[in-house]
Amino acid sequence: MKSIDTGKDKVRKICEVLKQEALDPARREADEIVAMARSDAKRIIEEAKRKGKGMIEEARKKTEEEYNVFKASVNLACKKSFDTLKQRVEHNLFNTQLAAFIDGPMNDPHVLAKIISAMIKGIEDRGDRADLEAVISSAVSPKEVSRELVRGVVDRLRSGGVEIGDIAGGVQIKIVDENLTLDMTDETLKALLAEFVREDFREAIFAETGQEQG
Repeated sequence: MKSIDTGKDKVRKICEVLKQEALDPARREADEIVAMARSDAKRIIEEAKRKGKGMIEEARKKTEEEYNVFKASVNLACKKSFDTLKQRVEHNLFNTQLAAFIDGPMNDPHVLAKIISAMIKGIEDRGDRADLEAVISSAVSPKEVSRELVRGVVDRLRSGGVEIGDIAGGVQIKIVDENLTLDMTDETLKALLAEFVREDFREAIFAETGQEQG
């Protein structure tokens, strides 16, 4: 004899049908969604890590490049500053001391007379008997210089004595017939001496510092 379902059995069966047809598929779908979400999360995290490493490496390279540019700029600024310092020291010390060494004697009547005598003797030694002019600075008395010259030297000067010219110090001997001027002025002597002693001066003052810079 076939059993008759009770109300409870019907409810149970309905629940089982609902579970099989709705809840179980929904659970499986939920599990798939969770698994996919976990996979996506893992992928996103790994991608973020890769991007993070790339950003860090890029930032490191950029920082290194900026540092190298900064270092090069500092080195260039230091070199320019050192060169400027050398020029100022040379100008203020070397040029000043050289001027003090030369300016006084090159405006001394006795020294000028000796220079004139030596220059005229050199001209005569080559057999030149042209008319000569001796020019000195207006800061010196031409009479005092002429008095220091021996008679033979004075006689070689066309005007019978030295003349005033547009020079700061020293002497110019002009060979009139040849339109030639022999220059032994203070500026010429400074340039001549500087040509020989400036490198020694620089080496003495800057040698040790220059080695440190290199």
